[in-house]
Amino acid sequence: MRDGDRCDACPDGALDPPTEERVPVALTRCGVVAWARVPGRRCTRCGHVLVAPGVLARAHLSVACALADHGIQTGDVFRQMRKALGLRAADVATLLGVTPETISHWETGRATPARGAFAALAAMVHEAIEGRTSTRDRLAALAGAQPRPQAIEVRVPDRWQA
Repeated sequence: MRDGDRCDACPDGALDPPTEERVPVALTRCGVVAWARVPGRRCTRCGHVLVAPGVLARAHLSVACALADHGIQTGDVFRQMRKALGLRAADVATLLGVTPETISHWETGRATPARGAFAALAAMVHEAIEGRTSTRDRLAALAGAQPRPQAIEVRVPDRWQA
């Protein structure tokens, strides 16, 4: 048996062939149980499920996007979205133009996340799934993190012509 076919949770376990597995994504305060269906391999002995790190990262993004799409506007979901994007609270505070303390209050449930901030973070999550960063780039420009150009030229696509 190759190392890639052994369980990393128990010494004697072997891994079944890849199947679709249900993996829980922990949300402690919002009252919603979230699961992601991902390709994984289950140990024949202990039942541990092995999922590739890249797949798990996309699962967290997908869960965060689904929660936001269902209008679950809680600090727990806000934190899930932020972490799925790989951002620190201070980074999100800068992008949204709020203090890190505000982010802390939202994420710990002391205050409800502002609707616009929640929508902006949800847009970043949705775009990350698609491999885009438009909202994040705009927020960074608004935060002054990018130099302002001296001139801007745009091209109007042919499909917009009357």
